[in-house]
Formats: sequence, structure tokens, C-alpha cells
Amino acid sequence: MKLVVREYVRSLKERGELDVLLPQILSELGYEIVHHPMRGTKQAGVDVAAVGPDPDANGEKALHLFVIKPGDLNRSDWDGTTQAVRSSLNEVRDDYLQNRATDQFSNLPVSICLCVGGEIKEAVRSVWRGFVEQNKTKVIRYREWNGDRLSSFILSGVLGRNFLNVDHRDAFQKAVTMVSEPETSYQHFRNLAFGLTSKIEEDYRGTRRLRQLFICLWILVNNGIEAENLEAPYKTCELALLFTWDSLNRSFETKNAENGARVEVFYHILGLYLNIGCKLIIDKMGPHSKSTYALSLAVRSNSALDVNLALFEAMGRGSLLGLWYYFIGEGPGGTNRDAHLAQSDEFLNFAISLINENPTLNTPIRDDHHVEVGLLMLLSEKHDAILRVEKYLREIAYRLSYRYRMRSLWPTHFSDYRKLERHSHPLDKSDDYFRKSTTESVLVPFMQVALQRIGAKKEVGLLQSVVGNELAKMTQQVWVPSDKTNKFIWRRGTSEGIGIPLPPMKLNEQGKTSLANRINDIVQEFNAIERMPDIIPGLLVPMFLLACRHHRLPLPPHLWFQVNRDKA
Repeated sequence: MKLVVREYVRSLKERGELDVLLPQILSELGYEIVHHPMRGTKQAGVDVAAVGPDPDANGEKALHLFVIKPGDLNRSDWDGTTQAVRSSLNEVRDDYLQNRATDQFSNLPVSICLCVGGEIKEAVRSVWRGFVEQNKTKVIRYREWNGDRLSSFILSGVLGRNFLNVDHRDAFQKAVTMVSEPETSYQHFRNLAFGLTSKIEEDYRGTRRLRQLFICLWILVNNGIEAENLEAPYKTCELALLFTWDSLNRSFETKNAENGARVEVFYHILGLYLNIGCKLIIDKMGPHSKSTYALSLAVRSNSALDVNLALFEAMGRGSLLGLWYYFIGEGPGGTNRDAHLAQSDEFLNFAISLINENPTLNTPIRDDHHVEVGLLMLLSEKHDAILRVEKYLREIAYRLSYRYRMRSLWPTHFSDYRKLERHSHPLDKSDDYFRKSTTESVLVPFMQVALQRIGAKKEVGLLQSVVGNELAKMTQQVWVPSDKTNKFIWRRGTSEGIGIPLPPMKLNEQGKTSLANRINDIVQEFNAIERMPDIIPGLLVPMFLLACRHHRLPLPPHLWFQVNRDKA
């Protein structure tokens, strides 16, 4: 266990990783953090400052000033540049202690801690010892916090016997060990998340358990990166976001005093999710998205079903990540707006390339693939690029109409893989089986309204004809949240909402459908989603979209198209 944690700590980068993890560990061990890492401002050598016991002085209370260096400390890292460790240590003594240390800690001894993710190499150790001997005083002492110490703190202070019971430790270890088996790893991490967050709203212990969840997630993600398998890290990051949002939601209701600390953990998990999403979609899949069939062939399966499911999954993830960056960039108090919107546009380009070069995406096999199509359409509308997906939506309409008429690979509400596999090779095209496999649909009404939205009158008429002639027994419906949804959707993913059947579509002389009018009426009438607390302003919509995609719940019509409000 310690070897796993130590390798994880060694691999962390300084900015956004090691400097995020260290304050989490210190807080968990009872230290008071008085200076957090910041970017864009002069730090005077200090990355993190904290007040707490000095483990090298029998637990004496001291002001700890941490200079962070990722990985191992080599001679080239020690001296020779303005960013070298020695320069930073001098700045701590000459600038921070003289000009920035607050008076309330003036009576405390000072421990200047060189914090390395790995170890100090032998070539540097003698130089480090010489520096310490030359600069230490009765008040100022120098400490080495290496990867082994950090790993010990993690195991004893966060993941040890007193903090993770046997079941939690077992679930965590299996999740990390099985990271190359994504489904197995995900299920074990889900068990861990359920266990850690079962009573998250109670008090500070809930915040501690959220920090445990975050560090466990970070270790799993790092192991996935090392194993070059990003599937489990991506899915567990989504899950951790949902569980953390749920904890914020329950704390919000009880006005828990720990909300601020929990929001900070949420942002750390969000950063991890966005980082792993970029690695998976942009870095790993992106270079191949513009080559015809490249990503289809990368599925490495002779089954058309496997290719179809994998490509829709990739399109949905890319579109959702693009929406995340959009909402963050446009959100209240957002920073780096242009950079976030540029990243969002990059995900849109990925999704557009995907649909242009992989024809299987023209034929959704599952009814819930309306989620992926809806996310793509919403993202394109956000960027005023609906024309880039217009041809795709028209092509889906033609394929739907053809497959329903010919009874060949038509979309079905089945979601179980074994049923889908049998459905992909339908030996039974009887009326009875056709009715069973098309008893209900959200995809069909979504496509009808989407086609009308882009002015595709011909395709709307074609789909109307097919629905009337071939799908007379189908229940077209939409799903809308109820007042109970907010308590269950994040953590459990259950469809605690309202399913509303829709009347058959009729086309008037202007090419508009009565169905579209009915959808608008439903949005106005069933507005529970507008009463959901926007715990972190601007993030309710992307969180709800994430919950729908992750738990395979229908997108409510409130989120089918352009969302102009801060809240849904």
C-alpha cells in the first residue's frame, strides 16, 4: 500500500497537484493553513504556510514554511537559476520572514521545510546539509519532508486504520489495483464513495471524509495514468463530482458550517475531472478524430454494436466537457474566460470531427442516445455553430425513418447489453417484437422538435409519416424533474421525476408541430428544476447534464436546447 502511495506522490507536479495535496494532508492532520499556494503573485519562496506540531521536535508547535519541489531533487534543481530550490530557500529567510510573516506567529519557532515529492539525491544531500548548518539559528530550523514522509502521513492521517474502516480500505485497494479493468475499478470506487459519504451532512467529519474521497480518487487517477488506461479515472471522477455535489446539496439544506471547505474539495475534484477529460479526449482521441474510421477501428471489435456504443460515449463525453468549460468561462465571477471558451471550442471541434468521420454516429441504436445528440446540439448552440451539426441532425432523421420502415437496427429503449446484442441481429422482425422494442421513446420527440428548430421541414414531414405509419403503438414521452429529484439524482441516479406522454405530432401549414408547442407548455408547467439550489453559482446546469449522462437519465426538455439563464 505504501509503495503505491509513494509512487503516486513522486509523480505529482508542483502546480495544481503537489501544492494542492499538501494543504489537504496538513488540514487533515490538524494543522492550521495560513498561506495557500497562489498563481500570478510573488510568493517570496513560500508555497504553503501552516501552524502545527513539528514532528522533528517532539511535536512542538511551530510555523512551517514549505518550499515545494516535485519529484526527486537533483543538482540541477538545487542551484543555478532563479527558480532553483536554493534561491527559494533564501527568499523565505530574506523576504518572507522579514516582511510577510504575521505578528501573531512571531513567538513561534520557524521550520523551513523543503518538501519534495520523491527524495533528495545523494549528489545534493551533502550540499543541502551544508546549507542547513550554515543558515539555521535558535529560532529558524530546516526540515526535509520527502515523499516517504508524505506517504506515511497520508496512510496514517487519511487512509489509515482510524480513518478508513476495513470495508473502505478493501474497496479503495481493489479500485486502485483493478484500474486496468475499468468496470471493476469503478464499482469498487462506487462502494468506497457510498461508504464515505453516507452521513456527509453531519459535521466536520463529513468534510474529512470528502477529503479522504478526494485523495483516494487522486491516487486512482494517477495509477490509471501510469497504466495508460484513462477509462476508470474518467468515470470515477464523474462519480466523485456527483457525490460531492450531493454532499454540498445536503449541507446547503442544513446550512452546515463546513460548506466552504467542502466547496474547496469540490473544485479540486472538478479540476481533476477536467484534467483527465482533456487527457482522454483531446490528447488521446483528438489526433485521430479527423481521420475517417480511425476511432471506429480503435474500438477493436468486430461488433457494429460495440463501435456504435463506444463512439456515442466519446461524443457525449467530449460534448459534456465542452459545456463544462463554456459554463465555467461564462459563469459569474469566472476567470480566464477566453481560455475556457477556447477549450470549449476545441471540444466542439472534436465532436464535429467525430460525427463527420464515423458514420455509425448517424444511427443511434439506443433511445437514450438522445442524451449525446442533445449535448452536442446544446454545445453547438452555445458557440453559435448550429449550422455545423445541421447536416448531422438531418442524416439521423433519414436513417431513423429508413430503419423503422425496414425494421433493421432501429433504435430501442433496451439498455442491457445482451438485449442490445440480440437486437443488433434481429432474427425476429415480427410486429410483436417490434412493438416490444419500441414501446416508448424520448429520442423520437426530441428529434422532431430539433428538426423543426433548424427548419428541416422535409425531414420533419418524413419522420411524421413514419411515426404515424410504423410507430402508432409507441408512447412518445419526456421526463421532467420533480421536487424529489434533487434528493436522489446526484447520488443514486434514480429517475425520481415525472414521465409525461406526448400526443401524436401534427404538422400545420407553417411547418410547425403541435408537439413543439406541447413541449413548451411542459417546460413552463413543470419547473421544479428551476427551484433546485444553485449551490455554486453557474454550475447547476453542467452538473445536471453530467448526472443525466452518467446515470443514463433522459435530458429534460428544459435542457434540450439553448439555456440562457444562469440556472436551468
